[in-house]
Amino acid sequence: MRVDLDKYLLKVEKPGQYLGNEINSIHKEKFDARMCLFFPDIYEVGMSNLGIRILYSILNRVEGFSLERGFSPMEDMEKIMRENGVPMFSLESKTPLKEFDVVGFSLSYEMCYPNVLNALDLAGIPLRREDRGEEYPLIMAGGTCMVNPIPMEKFLDFIVIGDGEEVMTKIAKILVENKDRSKIEKLELIKDFDGVYVPSIHKRDKKIKRSIVSNLDDVEYYEDQIVPYINIVHDRATVEIQRGCSRGCRFCQAGIVYRPVRERSLDKNVELIERMIKNTGYGEVSLSSLSSSDYSKIDNLIKIIKDRYDHRNLGISLPSLRMNTHSVEVAEDISGGKRTGFTFAPEAGSQRMRDIINKGVNEEDVLETAEAAVRGGWETLKFYFMIGLPFETDEDVKAIYDLAKKVVDKCRPINKRLNVTVSVSNFVPKPHTPFQWAEQMNFEEMKRKHTMLRDLFRGQKSCNLKIHDMKKSYLEGFLSRGDEKISDLIELAWKNGAKLDDYKDNFNIWKNAIEELGMEENEYLKSRDMERELPWDIVDISVDKEFLKKELKKAEEVALTPECRTKCSNCGIRKRFPNCMVIAK
Repeated sequence: MRVDLDKYLLKVEKPGQYLGNEINSIHKEKFDARMCLFFPDIYEVGMSNLGIRILYSILNRVEGFSLERGFSPMEDMEKIMRENGVPMFSLESKTPLKEFDVVGFSLSYEMCYPNVLNALDLAGIPLRREDRGEEYPLIMAGGTCMVNPIPMEKFLDFIVIGDGEEVMTKIAKILVENKDRSKIEKLELIKDFDGVYVPSIHKRDKKIKRSIVSNLDDVEYYEDQIVPYINIVHDRATVEIQRGCSRGCRFCQAGIVYRPVRERSLDKNVELIERMIKNTGYGEVSLSSLSSSDYSKIDNLIKIIKDRYDHRNLGISLPSLRMNTHSVEVAEDISGGKRTGFTFAPEAGSQRMRDIINKGVNEEDVLETAEAAVRGGWETLKFYFMIGLPFETDEDVKAIYDLAKKVVDKCRPINKRLNVTVSVSNFVPKPHTPFQWAEQMNFEEMKRKHTMLRDLFRGQKSCNLKIHDMKKSYLEGFLSRGDEKISDLIELAWKNGAKLDDYKDNFNIWKNAIEELGMEENEYLKSRDMERELPWDIVDISVDKEFLKKELKKAEEVALTPECRTKCSNCGIRKRFPNCMVIAK
């Protein structure tokens, strides 16, 4: 069956997001098994996700397997779908999700959880796995959020935890080779793969070892990235030049769960970029990683790209740069004379707080980098900070203003048009980090600290303060460190209208659901007992829990841990990768 959208497209905003048929999209008529990879957010966000691009390219090379995409409809399209009985569909063939062998959700942000249930409901697929018979597809999820799979496990037949390229390829082959077997037989065949958690089989009795790609050079290229017809959030070619981060920031979940650092070789990066530019026609390439300027061959890579594509005026972007003058030199090298904005992430205003989180950056680094950027022609500087970190005092919060003022005082005499934006987010403790046991700020504390910052910044010239929505931070705290009770909260909030939380305020819906279920706020926001099992302890990320405890103790003592490339801190990853520092070279 093919869903006919033609008569509805002129009635909705941005109809191009529902068309499909973009450059490099893949349409297979013959296959033995097929899957819809669904990103539970709107198209322009989902198509910016590198994981979707990588899996789409790689899995469609598996013989006999077809992978299509799906995205959450915007409200106007959903209204039409519900009024006219139009089921949730895939983008490529407009096939209803119910007709696929597998529907897989990519989850990188907890607030998208209700969107998963909304997609299943639109597809006519029962939400809970025990209600789905053989007539329904297997429902799975992957992505960074699944390092704590418990809040969503009631809705999923299986979960993939960790790097997806190798394990998803193995799963695709199993599905092709066993197309006529029952769902439980297929689950039995994949249950022992690294990274695969099957709730109905494992029943939380087995530690699930995170799937890890050991060598990026062995991963198939994804040079045929799809080129959308409409603007998306990150509309450029994207190459992951390395995976993982060696810095060890104690708040950063990605920095822990993507260990060890694995660099793609210089030659392979150059070849992948060359193929990608040829196959997409993009005029800009993003050299992506958690810390792109830490890539050991970054200067050589930029030089090769510039020399090779000088005639095409190819733009190069680096989404993450360290705070040092070398980063400014790198930025000058790739900017081609364009000076848009320069972004810094000191994360904390005081040196004490930066040492607590193991940021490895001092005030002199921040000021020198800012001055170098302004002297280099940048007129807009953006700084990212967090409040509510463990062991934080009011003085640490006030230090955000003090540091911003020092930047303005130092740089405005150089350029009177200088504009500084200070963006402040509310810290949310994440599983598998040294701060996973920490208390999260409640509403009263967030309001108090927000007021303190607004009072300090009021009237400050050349400096704009932006503070992240505390309602979303509050809810994210519930979901990220949640247990099995959170699945009831997600389901009830969705039934009462919560979805697409990034685009509208559903907070009262969530708050009412929390109260209806009799959930105690403090149970989820409070500090956790370090000796008790945590819901997400069923996942073995290959970093020792004892290491995380030691890091929390060092945070309390305001002690630094050297970055991995300098000295091994025995985090535990070497038990699985004895040569992890060789991989990083």
